Amino acid sequence: MAAANAAGASVYNTNCASCHQATGVGVAGSFPPLAGNPTVTGAAAKVIHIVKYGLQGAIVVKGKSYNGMMPPWGTTLSNADIAAVISYVRSSWGNAASPVTVADVKAVAK
Repeated sequence: MAAANAAGASVYNTNCASCHQATGVGVAGSFPPLAGNPTVTGAAAKVIHIVKYGLQGAIVVKGKSYNGMMPPWGTTLSNADIAAVISYVRSSWGNAASPVTVADVKAVAK
């Protein structure tokens, strides 16, 4: 798991931290927190879909509104990178959700 976390941390720091911040707290009004976010720690298929295909429009996380744009990473990152970064996020900053596998990522279609 340590190697997976290192790979996920690398993908996160390169591609995600600029919006969601290094500590997963997000940016008020624009980019939601990943720390303590029930979507992140809930059904893996939902967060996989968001990472692969993006998300646009207003959302509410823990009672606060965000209206940023999450780009689709499915054409930029490999399935292995997506699995690693989601697993990293699901186990960081107090999150305690199960890891995601490459097979899980492949199984989620638009």
